Amino acid sequence: MNMIELLGYAASFIIFISLMMKSIIKLRVLNAIGGLLFIIFAFKTNSWPAVVMNIGIVFIDIYYFYKMIKIQDNFEILEVKKDNEIVQYFFEKNKQELVALFGIDAFTKSEKIALYFRNNDIAGLVAYTVQDTQTEKYADLLIDFVVPKYRDLAVGKHFFIDDVSFWKKQGIASFAAAQPSADHIHYLERLGFTCSNDSLIWTKSL
Repeated sequence: MNMIELLGYAASFIIFISLMMKSIIKLRVLNAIGGLLFIIFAFKTNSWPAVVMNIGIVFIDIYYFYKMIKIQDNFEILEVKKDNEIVQYFFEKNKQELVALFGIDAFTKSEKIALYFRNNDIAGLVAYTVQDTQTEKYADLLIDFVVPKYRDLAVGKHFFIDDVSFWKKQGIASFAAAQPSADHIHYLERLGFTCSNDSLIWTKSL
């Protein structure tokens, strides 16, 4: 197998991986990279229709990528009742993943529920209880879930780093997430949660 064939396989593999991305931005970036490699491959093999097609694909990816980064996302969070029909519907639609990530009793144990909104779409749900110690109030996060479409960290970053007014209005000074699943730990780390060596509780202060 020569270098040109390897280039063609690499381009195909990158495009294949791009289509598996949950983040549309990552999809566009990888797809454009794969398209560029395909242009080189097609040029070297004198496949001119493939050159033209992939040039078009790369320009489309660049155009939509530019549009996406120019859009100013709008984030909102709304506290709702646990028996709210929309909450119940959302939970049932995502129940399998919610239970896998947070356990079967997390929703039942929670005292407060809030919905995340991103650009007027329901982007996720946070379920928690407020614990009042002698020194401060903290939110015990039982569920912090974002739907795959918006799983690029933007929602979590907004509500746990950029704008924490929702929490401060409740007098909350810190967060705790006890024994999170392995799939959830990376998300917590990226939001600044830390865990001591002798504890299974991940915490973050405002």
